[in-house]
Amino acid sequence: MIRSILGRLLLAGALALACAHAWAQASKQSTPAKGATAPAPQASDQTGQTLLEQEDSALAGRAYTYDPAGRRDPFRSLLVRAENRGRGLRPPGIAGISIDDITVQGIWKTRSGFVAQIRATDNKSYLLRAGDLLYDGEVTSVAPNEVTFRQNLNDPQSVKPFRDVTKQLNATIKP
Repeated sequence: MIRSILGRLLLAGALALACAHAWAQASKQSTPAKGATAPAPQASDQTGQTLLEQEDSALAGRAYTYDPAGRRDPFRSLLVRAENRGRGLRPPGIAGISIDDITVQGIWKTRSGFVAQIRATDNKSYLLRAGDLLYDGEVTSVAPNEVTFRQNLNDPQSVKPFRDVTKQLNATIKP
């Protein structure tokens, strides 16, 4: 019902704009000379006809389509996340690992600082240092017993566009 009302309002506005445009064009042109033919219909008449056809099809029960023309669809919720976000092709190696998929298996102290050994869902081990970029964030620090990540969020309700995630060593070891 709301879409029907919005459709009628949109149609009325478009028709009013088309009529105003046609009236302005007609007032600018002088009267044609003797023997001249009538001008061809304007593009605004075609636009009005298209809008009438869309309203008729909507009232007849046929599906209404929305052409966003590069804009965001106003009928889609901003709160719903894309369901196939993590299912796309990820880059190989560390750049394709999600923070939620990581298990910390070991931490070593080296001359340049701490290095964390992690295991990803592909059952391979990787070495991480502070500053390494992952699929959905980065490693902020590696301490003697924990690794801290900054995970990027795609949540319009969140005040911060990220969250800090800490993974402990020996937190999920299974016998």
